Amino acid sequence: MFHVLSQEETEELHKELGSQLPESAKMYCNISNHLNELLTGFEVIVDQWPCWTCIMLRPNCPELVPHYFRNYHICHSRSIKDFKFFIQRPGVVDWSKPAVFTGIPYDAVSVIQEKSRKEYGQVTSVENRFMYCWNKKDLPEPEKISDGLKLTSLTSEHADILCSQWKHDRKNDGLLEYFQRVIDNFESSAVMDSDGRLIAYICMQFNGSMANLYVDPDYRASNLGVALLRDLTGKLLSKGHTAYGFIKTKDATFISTCQKIGFTWIPQGSMSWLHYRPKSLTANRSWPEALTSEAKSEKKEDKAKVYFNAMTLSCNDCLPSSGSTDCIHVTSS
Repeated sequence: MFHVLSQEETEELHKELGSQLPESAKMYCNISNHLNELLTGFEVIVDQWPCWTCIMLRPNCPELVPHYFRNYHICHSRSIKDFKFFIQRPGVVDWSKPAVFTGIPYDAVSVIQEKSRKEYGQVTSVENRFMYCWNKKDLPEPEKISDGLKLTSLTSEHADILCSQWKHDRKNDGLLEYFQRVIDNFESSAVMDSDGRLIAYICMQFNGSMANLYVDPDYRASNLGVALLRDLTGKLLSKGHTAYGFIKTKDATFISTCQKIGFTWIPQGSMSWLHYRPKSLTANRSWPEALTSEAKSEKKEDKAKVYFNAMTLSCNDCLPSSGSTDCIHVTSS
């Protein structure tokens, strides 16, 4: 019904995904981290081998899975039709346990919703994302920042700051450990003031995407968000990596900003994140309220708790700001 890849087969798949960038970037980077033992406790399965169409990175040793990736099922598919059958095959997903599905083709969301109903469980939220990528050969032009400010990178001591600024919306007890691992292992960009205070930053996720773009409210008129995007994009490209990020499908303001900078929409890379609650947890109030329709899910998306690997590129997304709960976006001049 499906095939569990060996180490050698996983390395072969990883090489193949590397030839299909940027569409395959999310799964390529996750498998890179799996092979490098940054993403432990997972196994890679495919619908068939070697002529696969669907891939899933799923937990097989829960005690080894990083706390912040518990219950994750990371997916990639070259065929929506095949994926609809794959996700429902016996043994692919244990529907008696909670699950966070990432990389789901938008057209396959309804299949998982229907499957959850058949299992007497619930899809508690759906988060839709567009993939935007830097596809140009040339590096982006650096953005000039104000005198007295320094463009640099995040360091390990900044993990506590990031944790405090994102804890309002990141429902996961492993938040501090997550940011420590991200800062220690992946590229980032940051802006410090003359006193050495961190006032803006952007970092990467395990899936290789740029995310968590944050700018201090007092500096949001300084175009620092654009400066950080350009800087981190340049760092990634200079090392041969794919520079990309996920943006909420309804975030027209930030989509426009990224397009002006030079990012391109990658339709094949756009996807959804789903959070599934099994029947056994229906009375557990720690889970989000069930969403009865996709329309309701879309409406509540901005207020819903979002989980790791679904963190968006856009700045201050859902972060509480002084006197307002609205997101204040960085705009390009």
